[in-house]
Amino acid sequence: MRIWGTVLLVLGVLFLIMFVFAEFGGAHLGFIPFFVSGFLILMGRNLRKSGRGILQSKPAAENSGAQTSVTPSQSAAPAAEFSTVEMPLTPEIAQIITRQSARAKRILFYVAGGALVLFGGIGIVVGLTDKTPGEGMIFLVVFGSIGVASAGLIYGISWLTSFRLVRRDLRGTTYLRTTGPVEVVSMGNGAMLRLADRAFFIDQRYGAKELRALGWGRVDYSPHGHVILGAWDKDGRSVYSLAGYNAT
Repeated sequence: MRIWGTVLLVLGVLFLIMFVFAEFGGAHLGFIPFFVSGFLILMGRNLRKSGRGILQSKPAAENSGAQTSVTPSQSAAPAAEFSTVEMPLTPEIAQIITRQSARAKRILFYVAGGALVLFGGIGIVVGLTDKTPGEGMIFLVVFGSIGVASAGLIYGISWLTSFRLVRRDLRGTTYLRTTGPVEVVSMGNGAMLRLADRAFFIDQRYGAKELRALGWGRVDYSPHGHVILGAWDKDGRSVYSLAGYNAT
């Protein structure tokens, strides 16, 4: 995450410099380019600041966040004060992750389809109202292409950042359980979950509200796609759980 933060920060600064030179050169770019540059700089700064575990800056001797493996008979034993342990991925838990991924895919198809319909509809409306011969079809093709490109981009980004990684989770044999401090950082329309020894983006629709109020506790999640399975407070009370997930 910190690497992506550095990339966004550098891009934002470079864009800002180019836009400033262009403005002094008489380009009169307006407000939007500078807004985009500022947005990139802000996002990059936030990623660099938040894209690491809460306790990673502490010396190793003070942080017991070593990753270990446990058997099902050991899974009920108290976890270390700051720890991440591997839990066995049973077929039942794999099915829960699969269902959650399928639900996210359905929502994605609605969003991508909405973009396609929106731009296609704009093209049809503009094409029908434009009285210049030949331009109606051009508008339809242009806006239709924008809709197809937008839908493809939405799906492609989601596949690279989420669905591909969930498939990798399902090919594995373990998922993760982290015990320690918990923090949720808002990142535009998304959120980043910061745990004791790692940080990653999460879907705000599934557990972000409950985790935001947690502060300290135990969180179960898939290692690559970061599907949040369940969370407990410091007293062991369940504060969030996917349907069917009953691990304790």
